Amino acid sequence: MKKIISILKTQTIKDSFVVALGLGASATIGFVFTILLARSLGPVNFGVYSALTALAAIVYSLGDMGISNSLINFLPKKVSERYQYLSTSFWMEFVIGCFILSLFGIFSYFHQIIVPGSLSTDMLLTGVISFNYLLIIYTQGIFTAGRKFWSYSASQILDSGIKIVIVFFIFSMGNLSIGTALMANIISTLIALLITFGKELYSIEFDFFKKPFWDIFHFAKWIAVSRIFTVMISRVDIILLNLLAGSYAAGIYSAASRITILFAMMAAGLGSVINPRFSSFDSNQKILTYGKKLLLLVTGVAISMILISFFAAPIITLVYGPKYLESITVFRYLILAMIPFLFTIISNSTLVYAFNQLTFYTKMMAVQTTIIVVVDLLLIPRLGYNAPAIALFVSNIFVLFASFLKVRFLVYEKRKVVRR
Repeated sequence: MKKIISILKTQTIKDSFVVALGLGASATIGFVFTILLARSLGPVNFGVYSALTALAAIVYSLGDMGISNSLINFLPKKVSERYQYLSTSFWMEFVIGCFILSLFGIFSYFHQIIVPGSLSTDMLLTGVISFNYLLIIYTQGIFTAGRKFWSYSASQILDSGIKIVIVFFIFSMGNLSIGTALMANIISTLIALLITFGKELYSIEFDFFKKPFWDIFHFAKWIAVSRIFTVMISRVDIILLNLLAGSYAAGIYSAASRITILFAMMAAGLGSVINPRFSSFDSNQKILTYGKKLLLLVTGVAISMILISFFAAPIITLVYGPKYLESITVFRYLILAMIPFLFTIISNSTLVYAFNQLTFYTKMMAVQTTIIVVVDLLLIPRLGYNAPAIALFVSNIFVLFASFLKVRFLVYEKRKVVRR
């Protein structure tokens, strides 16, 4: 009991609470947003909307190219050179954002091929969303590096809160559609960005520094490659469902996925808290002690997820109504798939930030992506919307064992070096 109390008093728990507060508020508001959208659009159009936002998430996450992660690594260590790293990284992101806008301009001519059921204007709006979220990710990297978790949470709450206000207004007017929902997202992200980061943004001039650029590039290059795989892991399922099984299947799966996204957001929030700490550890003992505390915390979250799965039927029925009853099984499968994922947060953060094993991490993500795509391609034609959840479970089990075995090996090797 004393050990549990001591864990609850740690700074990690306090920071996690702040992040969880933002995530919880954002997830709750996002939950209401999903209900409004799913009920108003129906499974087919909701599937199209989900495919568009999945495409946006893939593009802006890849566009970040590990730059936000590099800030988490460098800003705490390069205090006197903070502006140089800040300015250089910002203009890197801005140039990438302009490229993304151009890319979606091209996508708009092939919208029916890329996302069947979408309009060209939907694709253009999705491009603007991608640009905005690219900068949101960048600012959250800065907040995380400075351990400004209240600012981190504020950006999420503002984004979600403004979006739901706009959507409620549009819904009351009877004009809620895929296009208007995308517009609401654009406005909310822009306002959240200006409020939380506007002052810092105003101080950035057109300055670009050579040394910070190469530091960021060398650190981020493997993260950028691994990001290709991690993003595909989280988003490719909806794209493939929409292409191989149709918008209805994508809508059924997306409905279940939007509920379980709460757990994914909790995992992301926890990762944002623990990553800077693993980066500062200089001994095996610190890594192991901290890892054991995290293991207890994650186990508690996993147990709560299992308990929630028993209430899948009433949750889906209450939230979405009878049109989405087929989402019940998907919801249960997704919860099962996310349990091993929760535990990989510990091992993956240790690999990347404590042992700098970016190459191994990238290779592991490549294998996981391959597993997901292969299983999806094999099972979607047979099992439809249940297939992606099964693919996710199989791939997460692989990462769990591979990452923990690698951490164990690295700890053992480091002990051998110290003894010598």
